[in-house]
Amino acid sequence: MNIYDISDKYERLKKSVIHRSLIQISDKGTVTVEECKEILLFDENTIKMKLASGIVTINGLDMKMRNYSDRGVIITGKLHSIGFDESGKER
Repeated sequence: MNIYDISDKYERLKKSVIHRSLIQISDKGTVTVEECKEILLFDENTIKMKLASGIVTINGLDMKMRNYSDRGVIITGKLHSIGFDESGKER
């Protein structure tokens, strides 16, 4: 088996593993999103993120991102709504 076969098998294995994201909302206007794949849109009223389970849109006022890393993101502000769109779901 060569390195390309190993790499191909590894990539297929990564795609077959079930990915889950965790979203926590606190009563102080803080949203913690784990396993955020990509920030698609960010402004003071809307944050749109790509997760393994689809696209999440968070709407509010004075939205700010803190601690963005490959593991997740913390969002603060006056939360109004959270929407889910599974069309961007990873397969």
